Amino acid sequence: MWRLASCVAAAAAIPKLLDTPWYKGVGAAVALYIMSGGWKWIRLASKTLGRDLTLIRVFIYLELAIRKWKRSGVVIADIFAEVVAKHPDKKAFVSADTGEALTFKEAEDLANKVANIFHDAGYRKGDIVAIIMENRIEYVPIWIGLSKIGVVSSLINFNLRGDSLKHCLTISNSKAVIFSAELTGLLSDIKDELNMEFFCLNGDNVDMADVKYLGGMLTEASSVTPPRPADLSLSDELLHIYTSGTTGLPKAAVIRGFRALYMCGGVGSGCGMVPEDVIYNALPLYHSNGGLGLAGNVMRIGTTLVVRKKFSASRYFEDCCKNNVTVINYIGETCRYLLATAGNEFDKKHSIRVATGNGLRASIWQEFQDRFNIPLCVEFYGSTEGNANMINTVGKVGAVGFNSVLFPYLFPIKLIKVDKESHEIIRGSNGLAIPVETGEVGMLVGKVRNNVMHKFDGYINKADTNKKVAKDVFSKGDSAFMTGDMLMQDEEGFYYFQDRTGDTFRWKGENVSTNEVEGVISKSLQLNDVCVYGVEVPGIEGRAGMACICDPTRQVDLAQLREAIDVSLPPYARPVFLRQTAEIAKTATFKFQKTKMREAGFNPSECGNDDLYFFSAKEKIFKPIDDSTYQAILNQEIRF
Repeated sequence: MWRLASCVAAAAAIPKLLDTPWYKGVGAAVALYIMSGGWKWIRLASKTLGRDLTLIRVFIYLELAIRKWKRSGVVIADIFAEVVAKHPDKKAFVSADTGEALTFKEAEDLANKVANIFHDAGYRKGDIVAIIMENRIEYVPIWIGLSKIGVVSSLINFNLRGDSLKHCLTISNSKAVIFSAELTGLLSDIKDELNMEFFCLNGDNVDMADVKYLGGMLTEASSVTPPRPADLSLSDELLHIYTSGTTGLPKAAVIRGFRALYMCGGVGSGCGMVPEDVIYNALPLYHSNGGLGLAGNVMRIGTTLVVRKKFSASRYFEDCCKNNVTVINYIGETCRYLLATAGNEFDKKHSIRVATGNGLRASIWQEFQDRFNIPLCVEFYGSTEGNANMINTVGKVGAVGFNSVLFPYLFPIKLIKVDKESHEIIRGSNGLAIPVETGEVGMLVGKVRNNVMHKFDGYINKADTNKKVAKDVFSKGDSAFMTGDMLMQDEEGFYYFQDRTGDTFRWKGENVSTNEVEGVISKSLQLNDVCVYGVEVPGIEGRAGMACICDPTRQVDLAQLREAIDVSLPPYARPVFLRQTAEIAKTATFKFQKTKMREAGFNPSECGNDDLYFFSAKEKIFKPIDDSTYQAILNQEIRF
């Protein structure tokens, strides 16, 4: 900016000093600007200005809409009611499993009935009710209904069992649970340990004592608008959404009304969603991607949401064709699962115009678009609890989003230098974090803003939140959310995910990206599940790479695999150990649960019936690991 300011000053001064026409002064200033390096700014402006202005315009519109709602004193349920009034008979929620549907009016009536039932039962603003259900058309209307009386909905992962489930119910202080009959078994085991009410949505005879049957109560309940708390607002807590628990027990993130609107509005506006869009979601509705990023646009602008109970790669595009779907979402490995299916007539017959989500690897991005005729993939980056969010609205392959290089301070995110081992912030002489250079990998941080519309809450547990917040990052006295994710930004402002700090490991003096290694091996194995992590080896600094491969019938040719690895990866990144397994444990959002695998390492007694191998540098092959081999490695008789 100093260069531009100097040239503007020169343009003003030259005509006066040299007594020349003004246009010569401007010409001289432009020449000076270009010769002093300003041509780089001009080149970047020509490439990125249109992109930046389009996104800025989209988000100014979203910001103004949310400010209008704030001034009007409305909440999410009121916004939904406005949409209902515009098209009451339009389908709002559709089941891909059964074909059942709720119109906007039916969804609103259901929400009102739920609100009246719980209000009559004594539930009031600030109370918390857990929802444990598979994807179904009643899911979103239920939490909309609870929000009408100020009750917070805690969206629980229905794959949890035992202590993990009990943990989620207790940390949120839930007073009640709404569950579907299919999931009775997971609650009956821990019911006696929980001091709360239980409401079963469907069925009237589940195998659990002291259950209230919500289905029957709904038939008798009033659908009139329920009593409204006097101080209800968008700044109130709306939902609790849990992190996936890849490295421990799930943590509950706080979602207020404002944040919900920014989450769904950011994705919806970034994808250019309109009321006529039909969205397909087979990802869990308890997760922020499908349950709020997409489903929230039903409430915000009146799109239609088609849900399937569980993701099915074989039925995916058939569902999209039958329901005239225009927008789909993805997360983690779902695009790879779709690519692994045999081709069928539905692959390109659909009306999909955009796919949106996070986790689409660059190595399969274009293949996914080409095979399934997807015009645009809008990748976004964000965490449920975090504030450093971005979106790639232009479909740049591999990029998770972008920030303007011309106006970088419009959005307060930054990549900073951290210690490679401890991941602590590296600070300059002024005590502030040191930003990385273009093309350099750094940790993404987001500045904490304390105004009511952009309030940062993090987790319910403030101790967990404080662990993720650093001081004096952008400027003295400020705070920033540490994402724990390592990204790289190119000169045009596009960000590329590199790795999570918990997944990166160091070997032979180099940092190894598990994301990169997984991509190489997965591609060489025709899209098999592959999970890579670092394991400790006695007597050696750092961690050796270990790849767990889903190979139930042991069809992987280890010699060919090694050849592919050697071609694509540097020596330090090549896995030292292999584990062949029938199934790799994942969370419900398709993230690998690496903690247990990392703890088991290459110990045969900890790996069940899985086959283990180590790479013999001398013989250049993978050799089996049995108990005696394992002991030899521990005794440092086998060196790496």
